[in-house]
Amino acid sequence: MHNRLAVAYLDSPLGELGLAAGEHGLMAVSLGQGLEHSLPALLGGRRDQGRGRYNPFELVEHACAQIVEYLLSAREKFEIPLDLSSGTEFQRAVWRRLGKQRFGQAISYAELADAVGRPGATRAVGNAVGANPLPIVIPCHRVLAAGGKLGGFSGGLRRKRQLLKIEGIGWK
Repeated sequence: MHNRLAVAYLDSPLGELGLAAGEHGLMAVSLGQGLEHSLPALLGGRRDQGRGRYNPFELVEHACAQIVEYLLSAREKFEIPLDLSSGTEFQRAVWRRLGKQRFGQAISYAELADAVGRPGATRAVGNAVGANPLPIVIPCHRVLAAGGKLGGFSGGLRRKRQLLKIEGIGWK
């Protein structure tokens, strides 16, 4: 089955954001690099899900509006259907749990590993967090290293600091 795809670019204080949505939900948010880097992997890893129920053009428009509201501190939670089909079962479990992490509250990699039922699998959880195709919407910036240290971020540490500051999350 053919999946319609909508793409939008948004200028923001974080730099240019690229968003892609399909008929099954928002698929990607890119930070500082074009979507051309992430779309082939996202589309190549998709399982045929048949025709979706969402209009991707409306979805990407809603996603852009909600991200702008978030960046203006006017939104704490995203209400957008997500298409996580590009991830493995384990990655999707990590991303779903991370999506439940409350605004303004950080979590460590070890705590996240415990929350997905894989205590001690902090490296695997870190890899899943790093592969998150939807930064900001799935708040991987809220994951801090042991001891509250900043850790890494696929969008770069400058952007992670900006996102944490929006939410009032401190780090060491």
